[in-house]
Amino acid sequence: MSDIKNIISIRDVTTEENVPSLSGLDLMDAPEISIINLANIANEEYTSGLGLARKKIEQATLLVRNDLMSALAANRVIPNLEAKKHNTGEFKPAITFPAEAKERGVTLYKNSRIRGSLRKLKIHKVKIYPLADVADVQLKIYDDYTGGVVSTYNVNLIANQVNSFDVGYEVKGSFARVVLDGTNVPVAGAYLTCFTGCNGTLPNDCGYTKGWYDDKEISGKEGFGINLEFGCECDYDQLLCDLSKTYVGELVWLKTRVLLLEEHLRTNRLNNWVIYGREETQSYLTDIENQYREKWKVFSEALHGIVAGMKDDCLVCNGIRWVTNV
Repeated sequence: MSDIKNIISIRDVTTEENVPSLSGLDLMDAPEISIINLANIANEEYTSGLGLARKKIEQATLLVRNDLMSALAANRVIPNLEAKKHNTGEFKPAITFPAEAKERGVTLYKNSRIRGSLRKLKIHKVKIYPLADVADVQLKIYDDYTGGVVSTYNVNLIANQVNSFDVGYEVKGSFARVVLDGTNVPVAGAYLTCFTGCNGTLPNDCGYTKGWYDDKEISGKEGFGINLEFGCECDYDQLLCDLSKTYVGELVWLKTRVLLLEEHLRTNRLNNWVIYGREETQSYLTDIENQYREKWKVFSEALHGIVAGMKDDCLVCNGIRWVTNV
């Protein structure tokens, strides 16, 4: 999963536990930034200079992301991919399975024809139809990316109705298996409708399912009381992370500095740095704004070639004239 919050970092001089950034850039490397200067301009809203800096990094990342999305949209590079949601099956309360000490459920497979890394398969909800009230049941999600239990949820089940749990789980590998330990859980049938057809045809462009019983997949179309709501979404934050070392990291670095310098000019704090440093700050601000615009110009000129080479379902390259929208 993309970690957009870590495109650039800020060293905390009070601790040695500092996480390196994706881009390799740290805000404290900027010549006009220091712990003392940040503390002098931070007001009660940010509590501390580091708090102010972290907030501006977050804001700068969002603004750069929005600028990038605007540039892609202006050039019709973002396809009209609706984030449709699918269900693995439908419950059949007339069919019942008694409690037994075996893991039962479904395996959700990612469509292998999905191109690129931006389109993510996500399990939005896990729905369970138990036939008894059971407390503290373990719902498990196995992901082949890690080869082990990725997530375990302790849930309480209410009998004879659909129990829905929002998990928001991103499938990192080629499949994820969702199961319940059935020791104390009798369940209704869950007829699978989202499976492969003749000659491997797929039910949708996102994923398909198979039933799981004990230690193996089954040939039947049964999900043993479990139904998943899932879909595929384009994660454009991943694009920012992928480009963090080349363009995006420096753009966020420059934009954060612009925001901090603007904060200096607008702060209600009264101290020597705020009062007597305004002229120097204005000079820095003009220079860094120019650097930011020049960097965006270079990035915009390179972006068409970057997109064309990515071959990703979340991006299209239709040969139209490339324009800058920033």
